[in-house]
Amino acid sequence: MATESAVVGTVKNIIESGLHAQTLKVERGAPLLYQVRVDNNLKVIDPSSVQSPKRGSSAFQTDLCIFERKGDNIWLPRVVFEFKTGITTHDVLTYSVKAQRHKTIYPYLRYGFVASDETNVPGRFFTHNTNLDFCLCTSGLDDDALGIEVLGLLSSELKTSRDLERIAFDSVKVRLFRSAVVLDRPIV
Repeated sequence: MATESAVVGTVKNIIESGLHAQTLKVERGAPLLYQVRVDNNLKVIDPSSVQSPKRGSSAFQTDLCIFERKGDNIWLPRVVFEFKTGITTHDVLTYSVKAQRHKTIYPYLRYGFVASDETNVPGRFFTHNTNLDFCLCTSGLDDDALGIEVLGLLSSELKTSRDLERIAFDSVKVRLFRSAVVLDRPIV
């Protein structure tokens, strides 16, 4: 049973070693906006906070966030990993709302859990989740298997994030949307 902080560090190292694109970076403790306020003249209050959010100023801190460079000093948050040892009903409810708030600002953002002491996704996740996109349970995985799972998940979530961005901002139309559970992966 590793501490939550140790697992965050391990997964951060896995992601950094697997990131080949110079346009991607991973940050621990990155704050993301949950609201952008405008004044009574419809001007953004504190516009500098949009590119440099600060915890406590309409921004929640995340455990790990993968960003993608979109231009000079523009880094879009793509995927958030929140870490828990076990998953409680309170965690699912709280982080589901947190994900929802972030997604009002970043509609392409992918958001989920990595649970280090869980072997499989508990039923309470399915019962109470409304806005989390994934939950990866890693108990029993060795370092190689953990790396495969994390990098595979990240690759898939990055693609989905980019597709959602195109839908939100490029007027891309789709015929099918689906949310899926992966049952064909063995539980160790």
